[in-house]
Amino acid sequence: MRRALARLDVGAVVAIMRAATGLSQLDFANIVEGWFQSTVSLIERSRRDTLYDVRELLRFADAVGMPREALLPLILGDPDAILSEDSGSKLAEGFEVDRRSFNAMAAGLTVGVVLPLIPVPSRADAAHVRYLRACLDQIRSRYRTAGGGAALEEALRHYARARAMLDESDYTTSIGRQLLVVTAELGEAAGWAAYDRNDQKLARQLYGEAELLAGSAEDAVVAVHVYTNLAQQSTYLARVTGRRGIARESLRFASRAAELARHEPSPRLHALIALRQALAHAELGDEIAFRSQITTARRELERGAHAADPAWAMFVSDSEITGYEALGYEAISRVQQVNNGRATALYRAVLDDPDRSTCDKAYYRARLADALLNDGDVGLAMTEGAVILPSMTGGQMTSARSLAELRPLRAAAEQASAEEFCVRFDAAVRALAA
Repeated sequence: MRRALARLDVGAVVAIMRAATGLSQLDFANIVEGWFQSTVSLIERSRRDTLYDVRELLRFADAVGMPREALLPLILGDPDAILSEDSGSKLAEGFEVDRRSFNAMAAGLTVGVVLPLIPVPSRADAAHVRYLRACLDQIRSRYRTAGGGAALEEALRHYARARAMLDESDYTTSIGRQLLVVTAELGEAAGWAAYDRNDQKLARQLYGEAELLAGSAEDAVVAVHVYTNLAQQSTYLARVTGRRGIARESLRFASRAAELARHEPSPRLHALIALRQALAHAELGDEIAFRSQITTARRELERGAHAADPAWAMFVSDSEITGYEALGYEAISRVQQVNNGRATALYRAVLDDPDRSTCDKAYYRARLADALLNDGDVGLAMTEGAVILPSMTGGQMTSARSLAELRPLRAAAEQASAEEFCVRFDAAVRALAA
């Protein structure tokens, strides 16, 4: 896409975007008001100069939710162009609208504050829903490979646009329900990206909005996804704050997910709920309940794959259960103030799974480093922790949540005068902040 923009091949730009979303020429034409199937066909074959008009190009970018910053390669003729002070004051001023929109949402304001800035179609149809779902798939793929920080701005933009369509566009009853469901899913995806970026306030707000949307759509599976994410966040907050009440909140969220899923046939869905319950019990120091839920999760997964398994739940695997065992034993050791030393080997088993996402591996490696530190092996802990720092400094990984797990190790490294680790950690912090 960047190369096509840089060589001013707008026909290829349209073709690439349409292929990436899996839409037909007719579907794509329906997204850009005033276009027809023949318009898309002619543009892709470079037989129509529509997008060489700057106003029409910007209208196209707005219609598909493309941030104007993405047009920099076209404007500067460089496929690697990024926004900088040298890009020109007028250009920067134009992009500042997008930046203010993102900052308003990221600051925790309601999405409604920025909706007037987002253009929406007068009428939404199945093509718009399919396009939003393709964007959702892209967002999830992006945070699996690069972490929540890389996907949050994109997720917020598409979530806000979907919300605006719900409020401002016309649609049939059937399309309205589909739009409601995909908007709830975009809210959940944005919430998870904020959670992994360690913006817990924004994550909780987005999860809350997604919960209301899923409830309005009466979609049990989407609601279960939101509640299991809320349970995940609560156990995380219980650990970092030491507040037992938040762990009990996690149990309530997981119980609500179990209630909604009671008629769902997906084994992975029930395994995930059991894992969320297991970790909440571990944070409360209840080892018997923790072990029971881990057993339940394994039993559910042993039922095998099912057609009802949601695509987003495919990360629930044997190694995910092993990872939760490690997390749980660490929590129980902390609550009971007895180090059983079981977590380290379990974390290594998770990292040996080649099918785990890059984001998952970064998080579990950070937890391994923390477990080694708790076992008293500072040197090996720094060796493991140092593995993920270059990818964060270089921008390939943007999981601030994973980096936060290394803060105790940073303190230990300073005490041990391990200057190199401290320098690398601080560089990663600055890179993620930027």
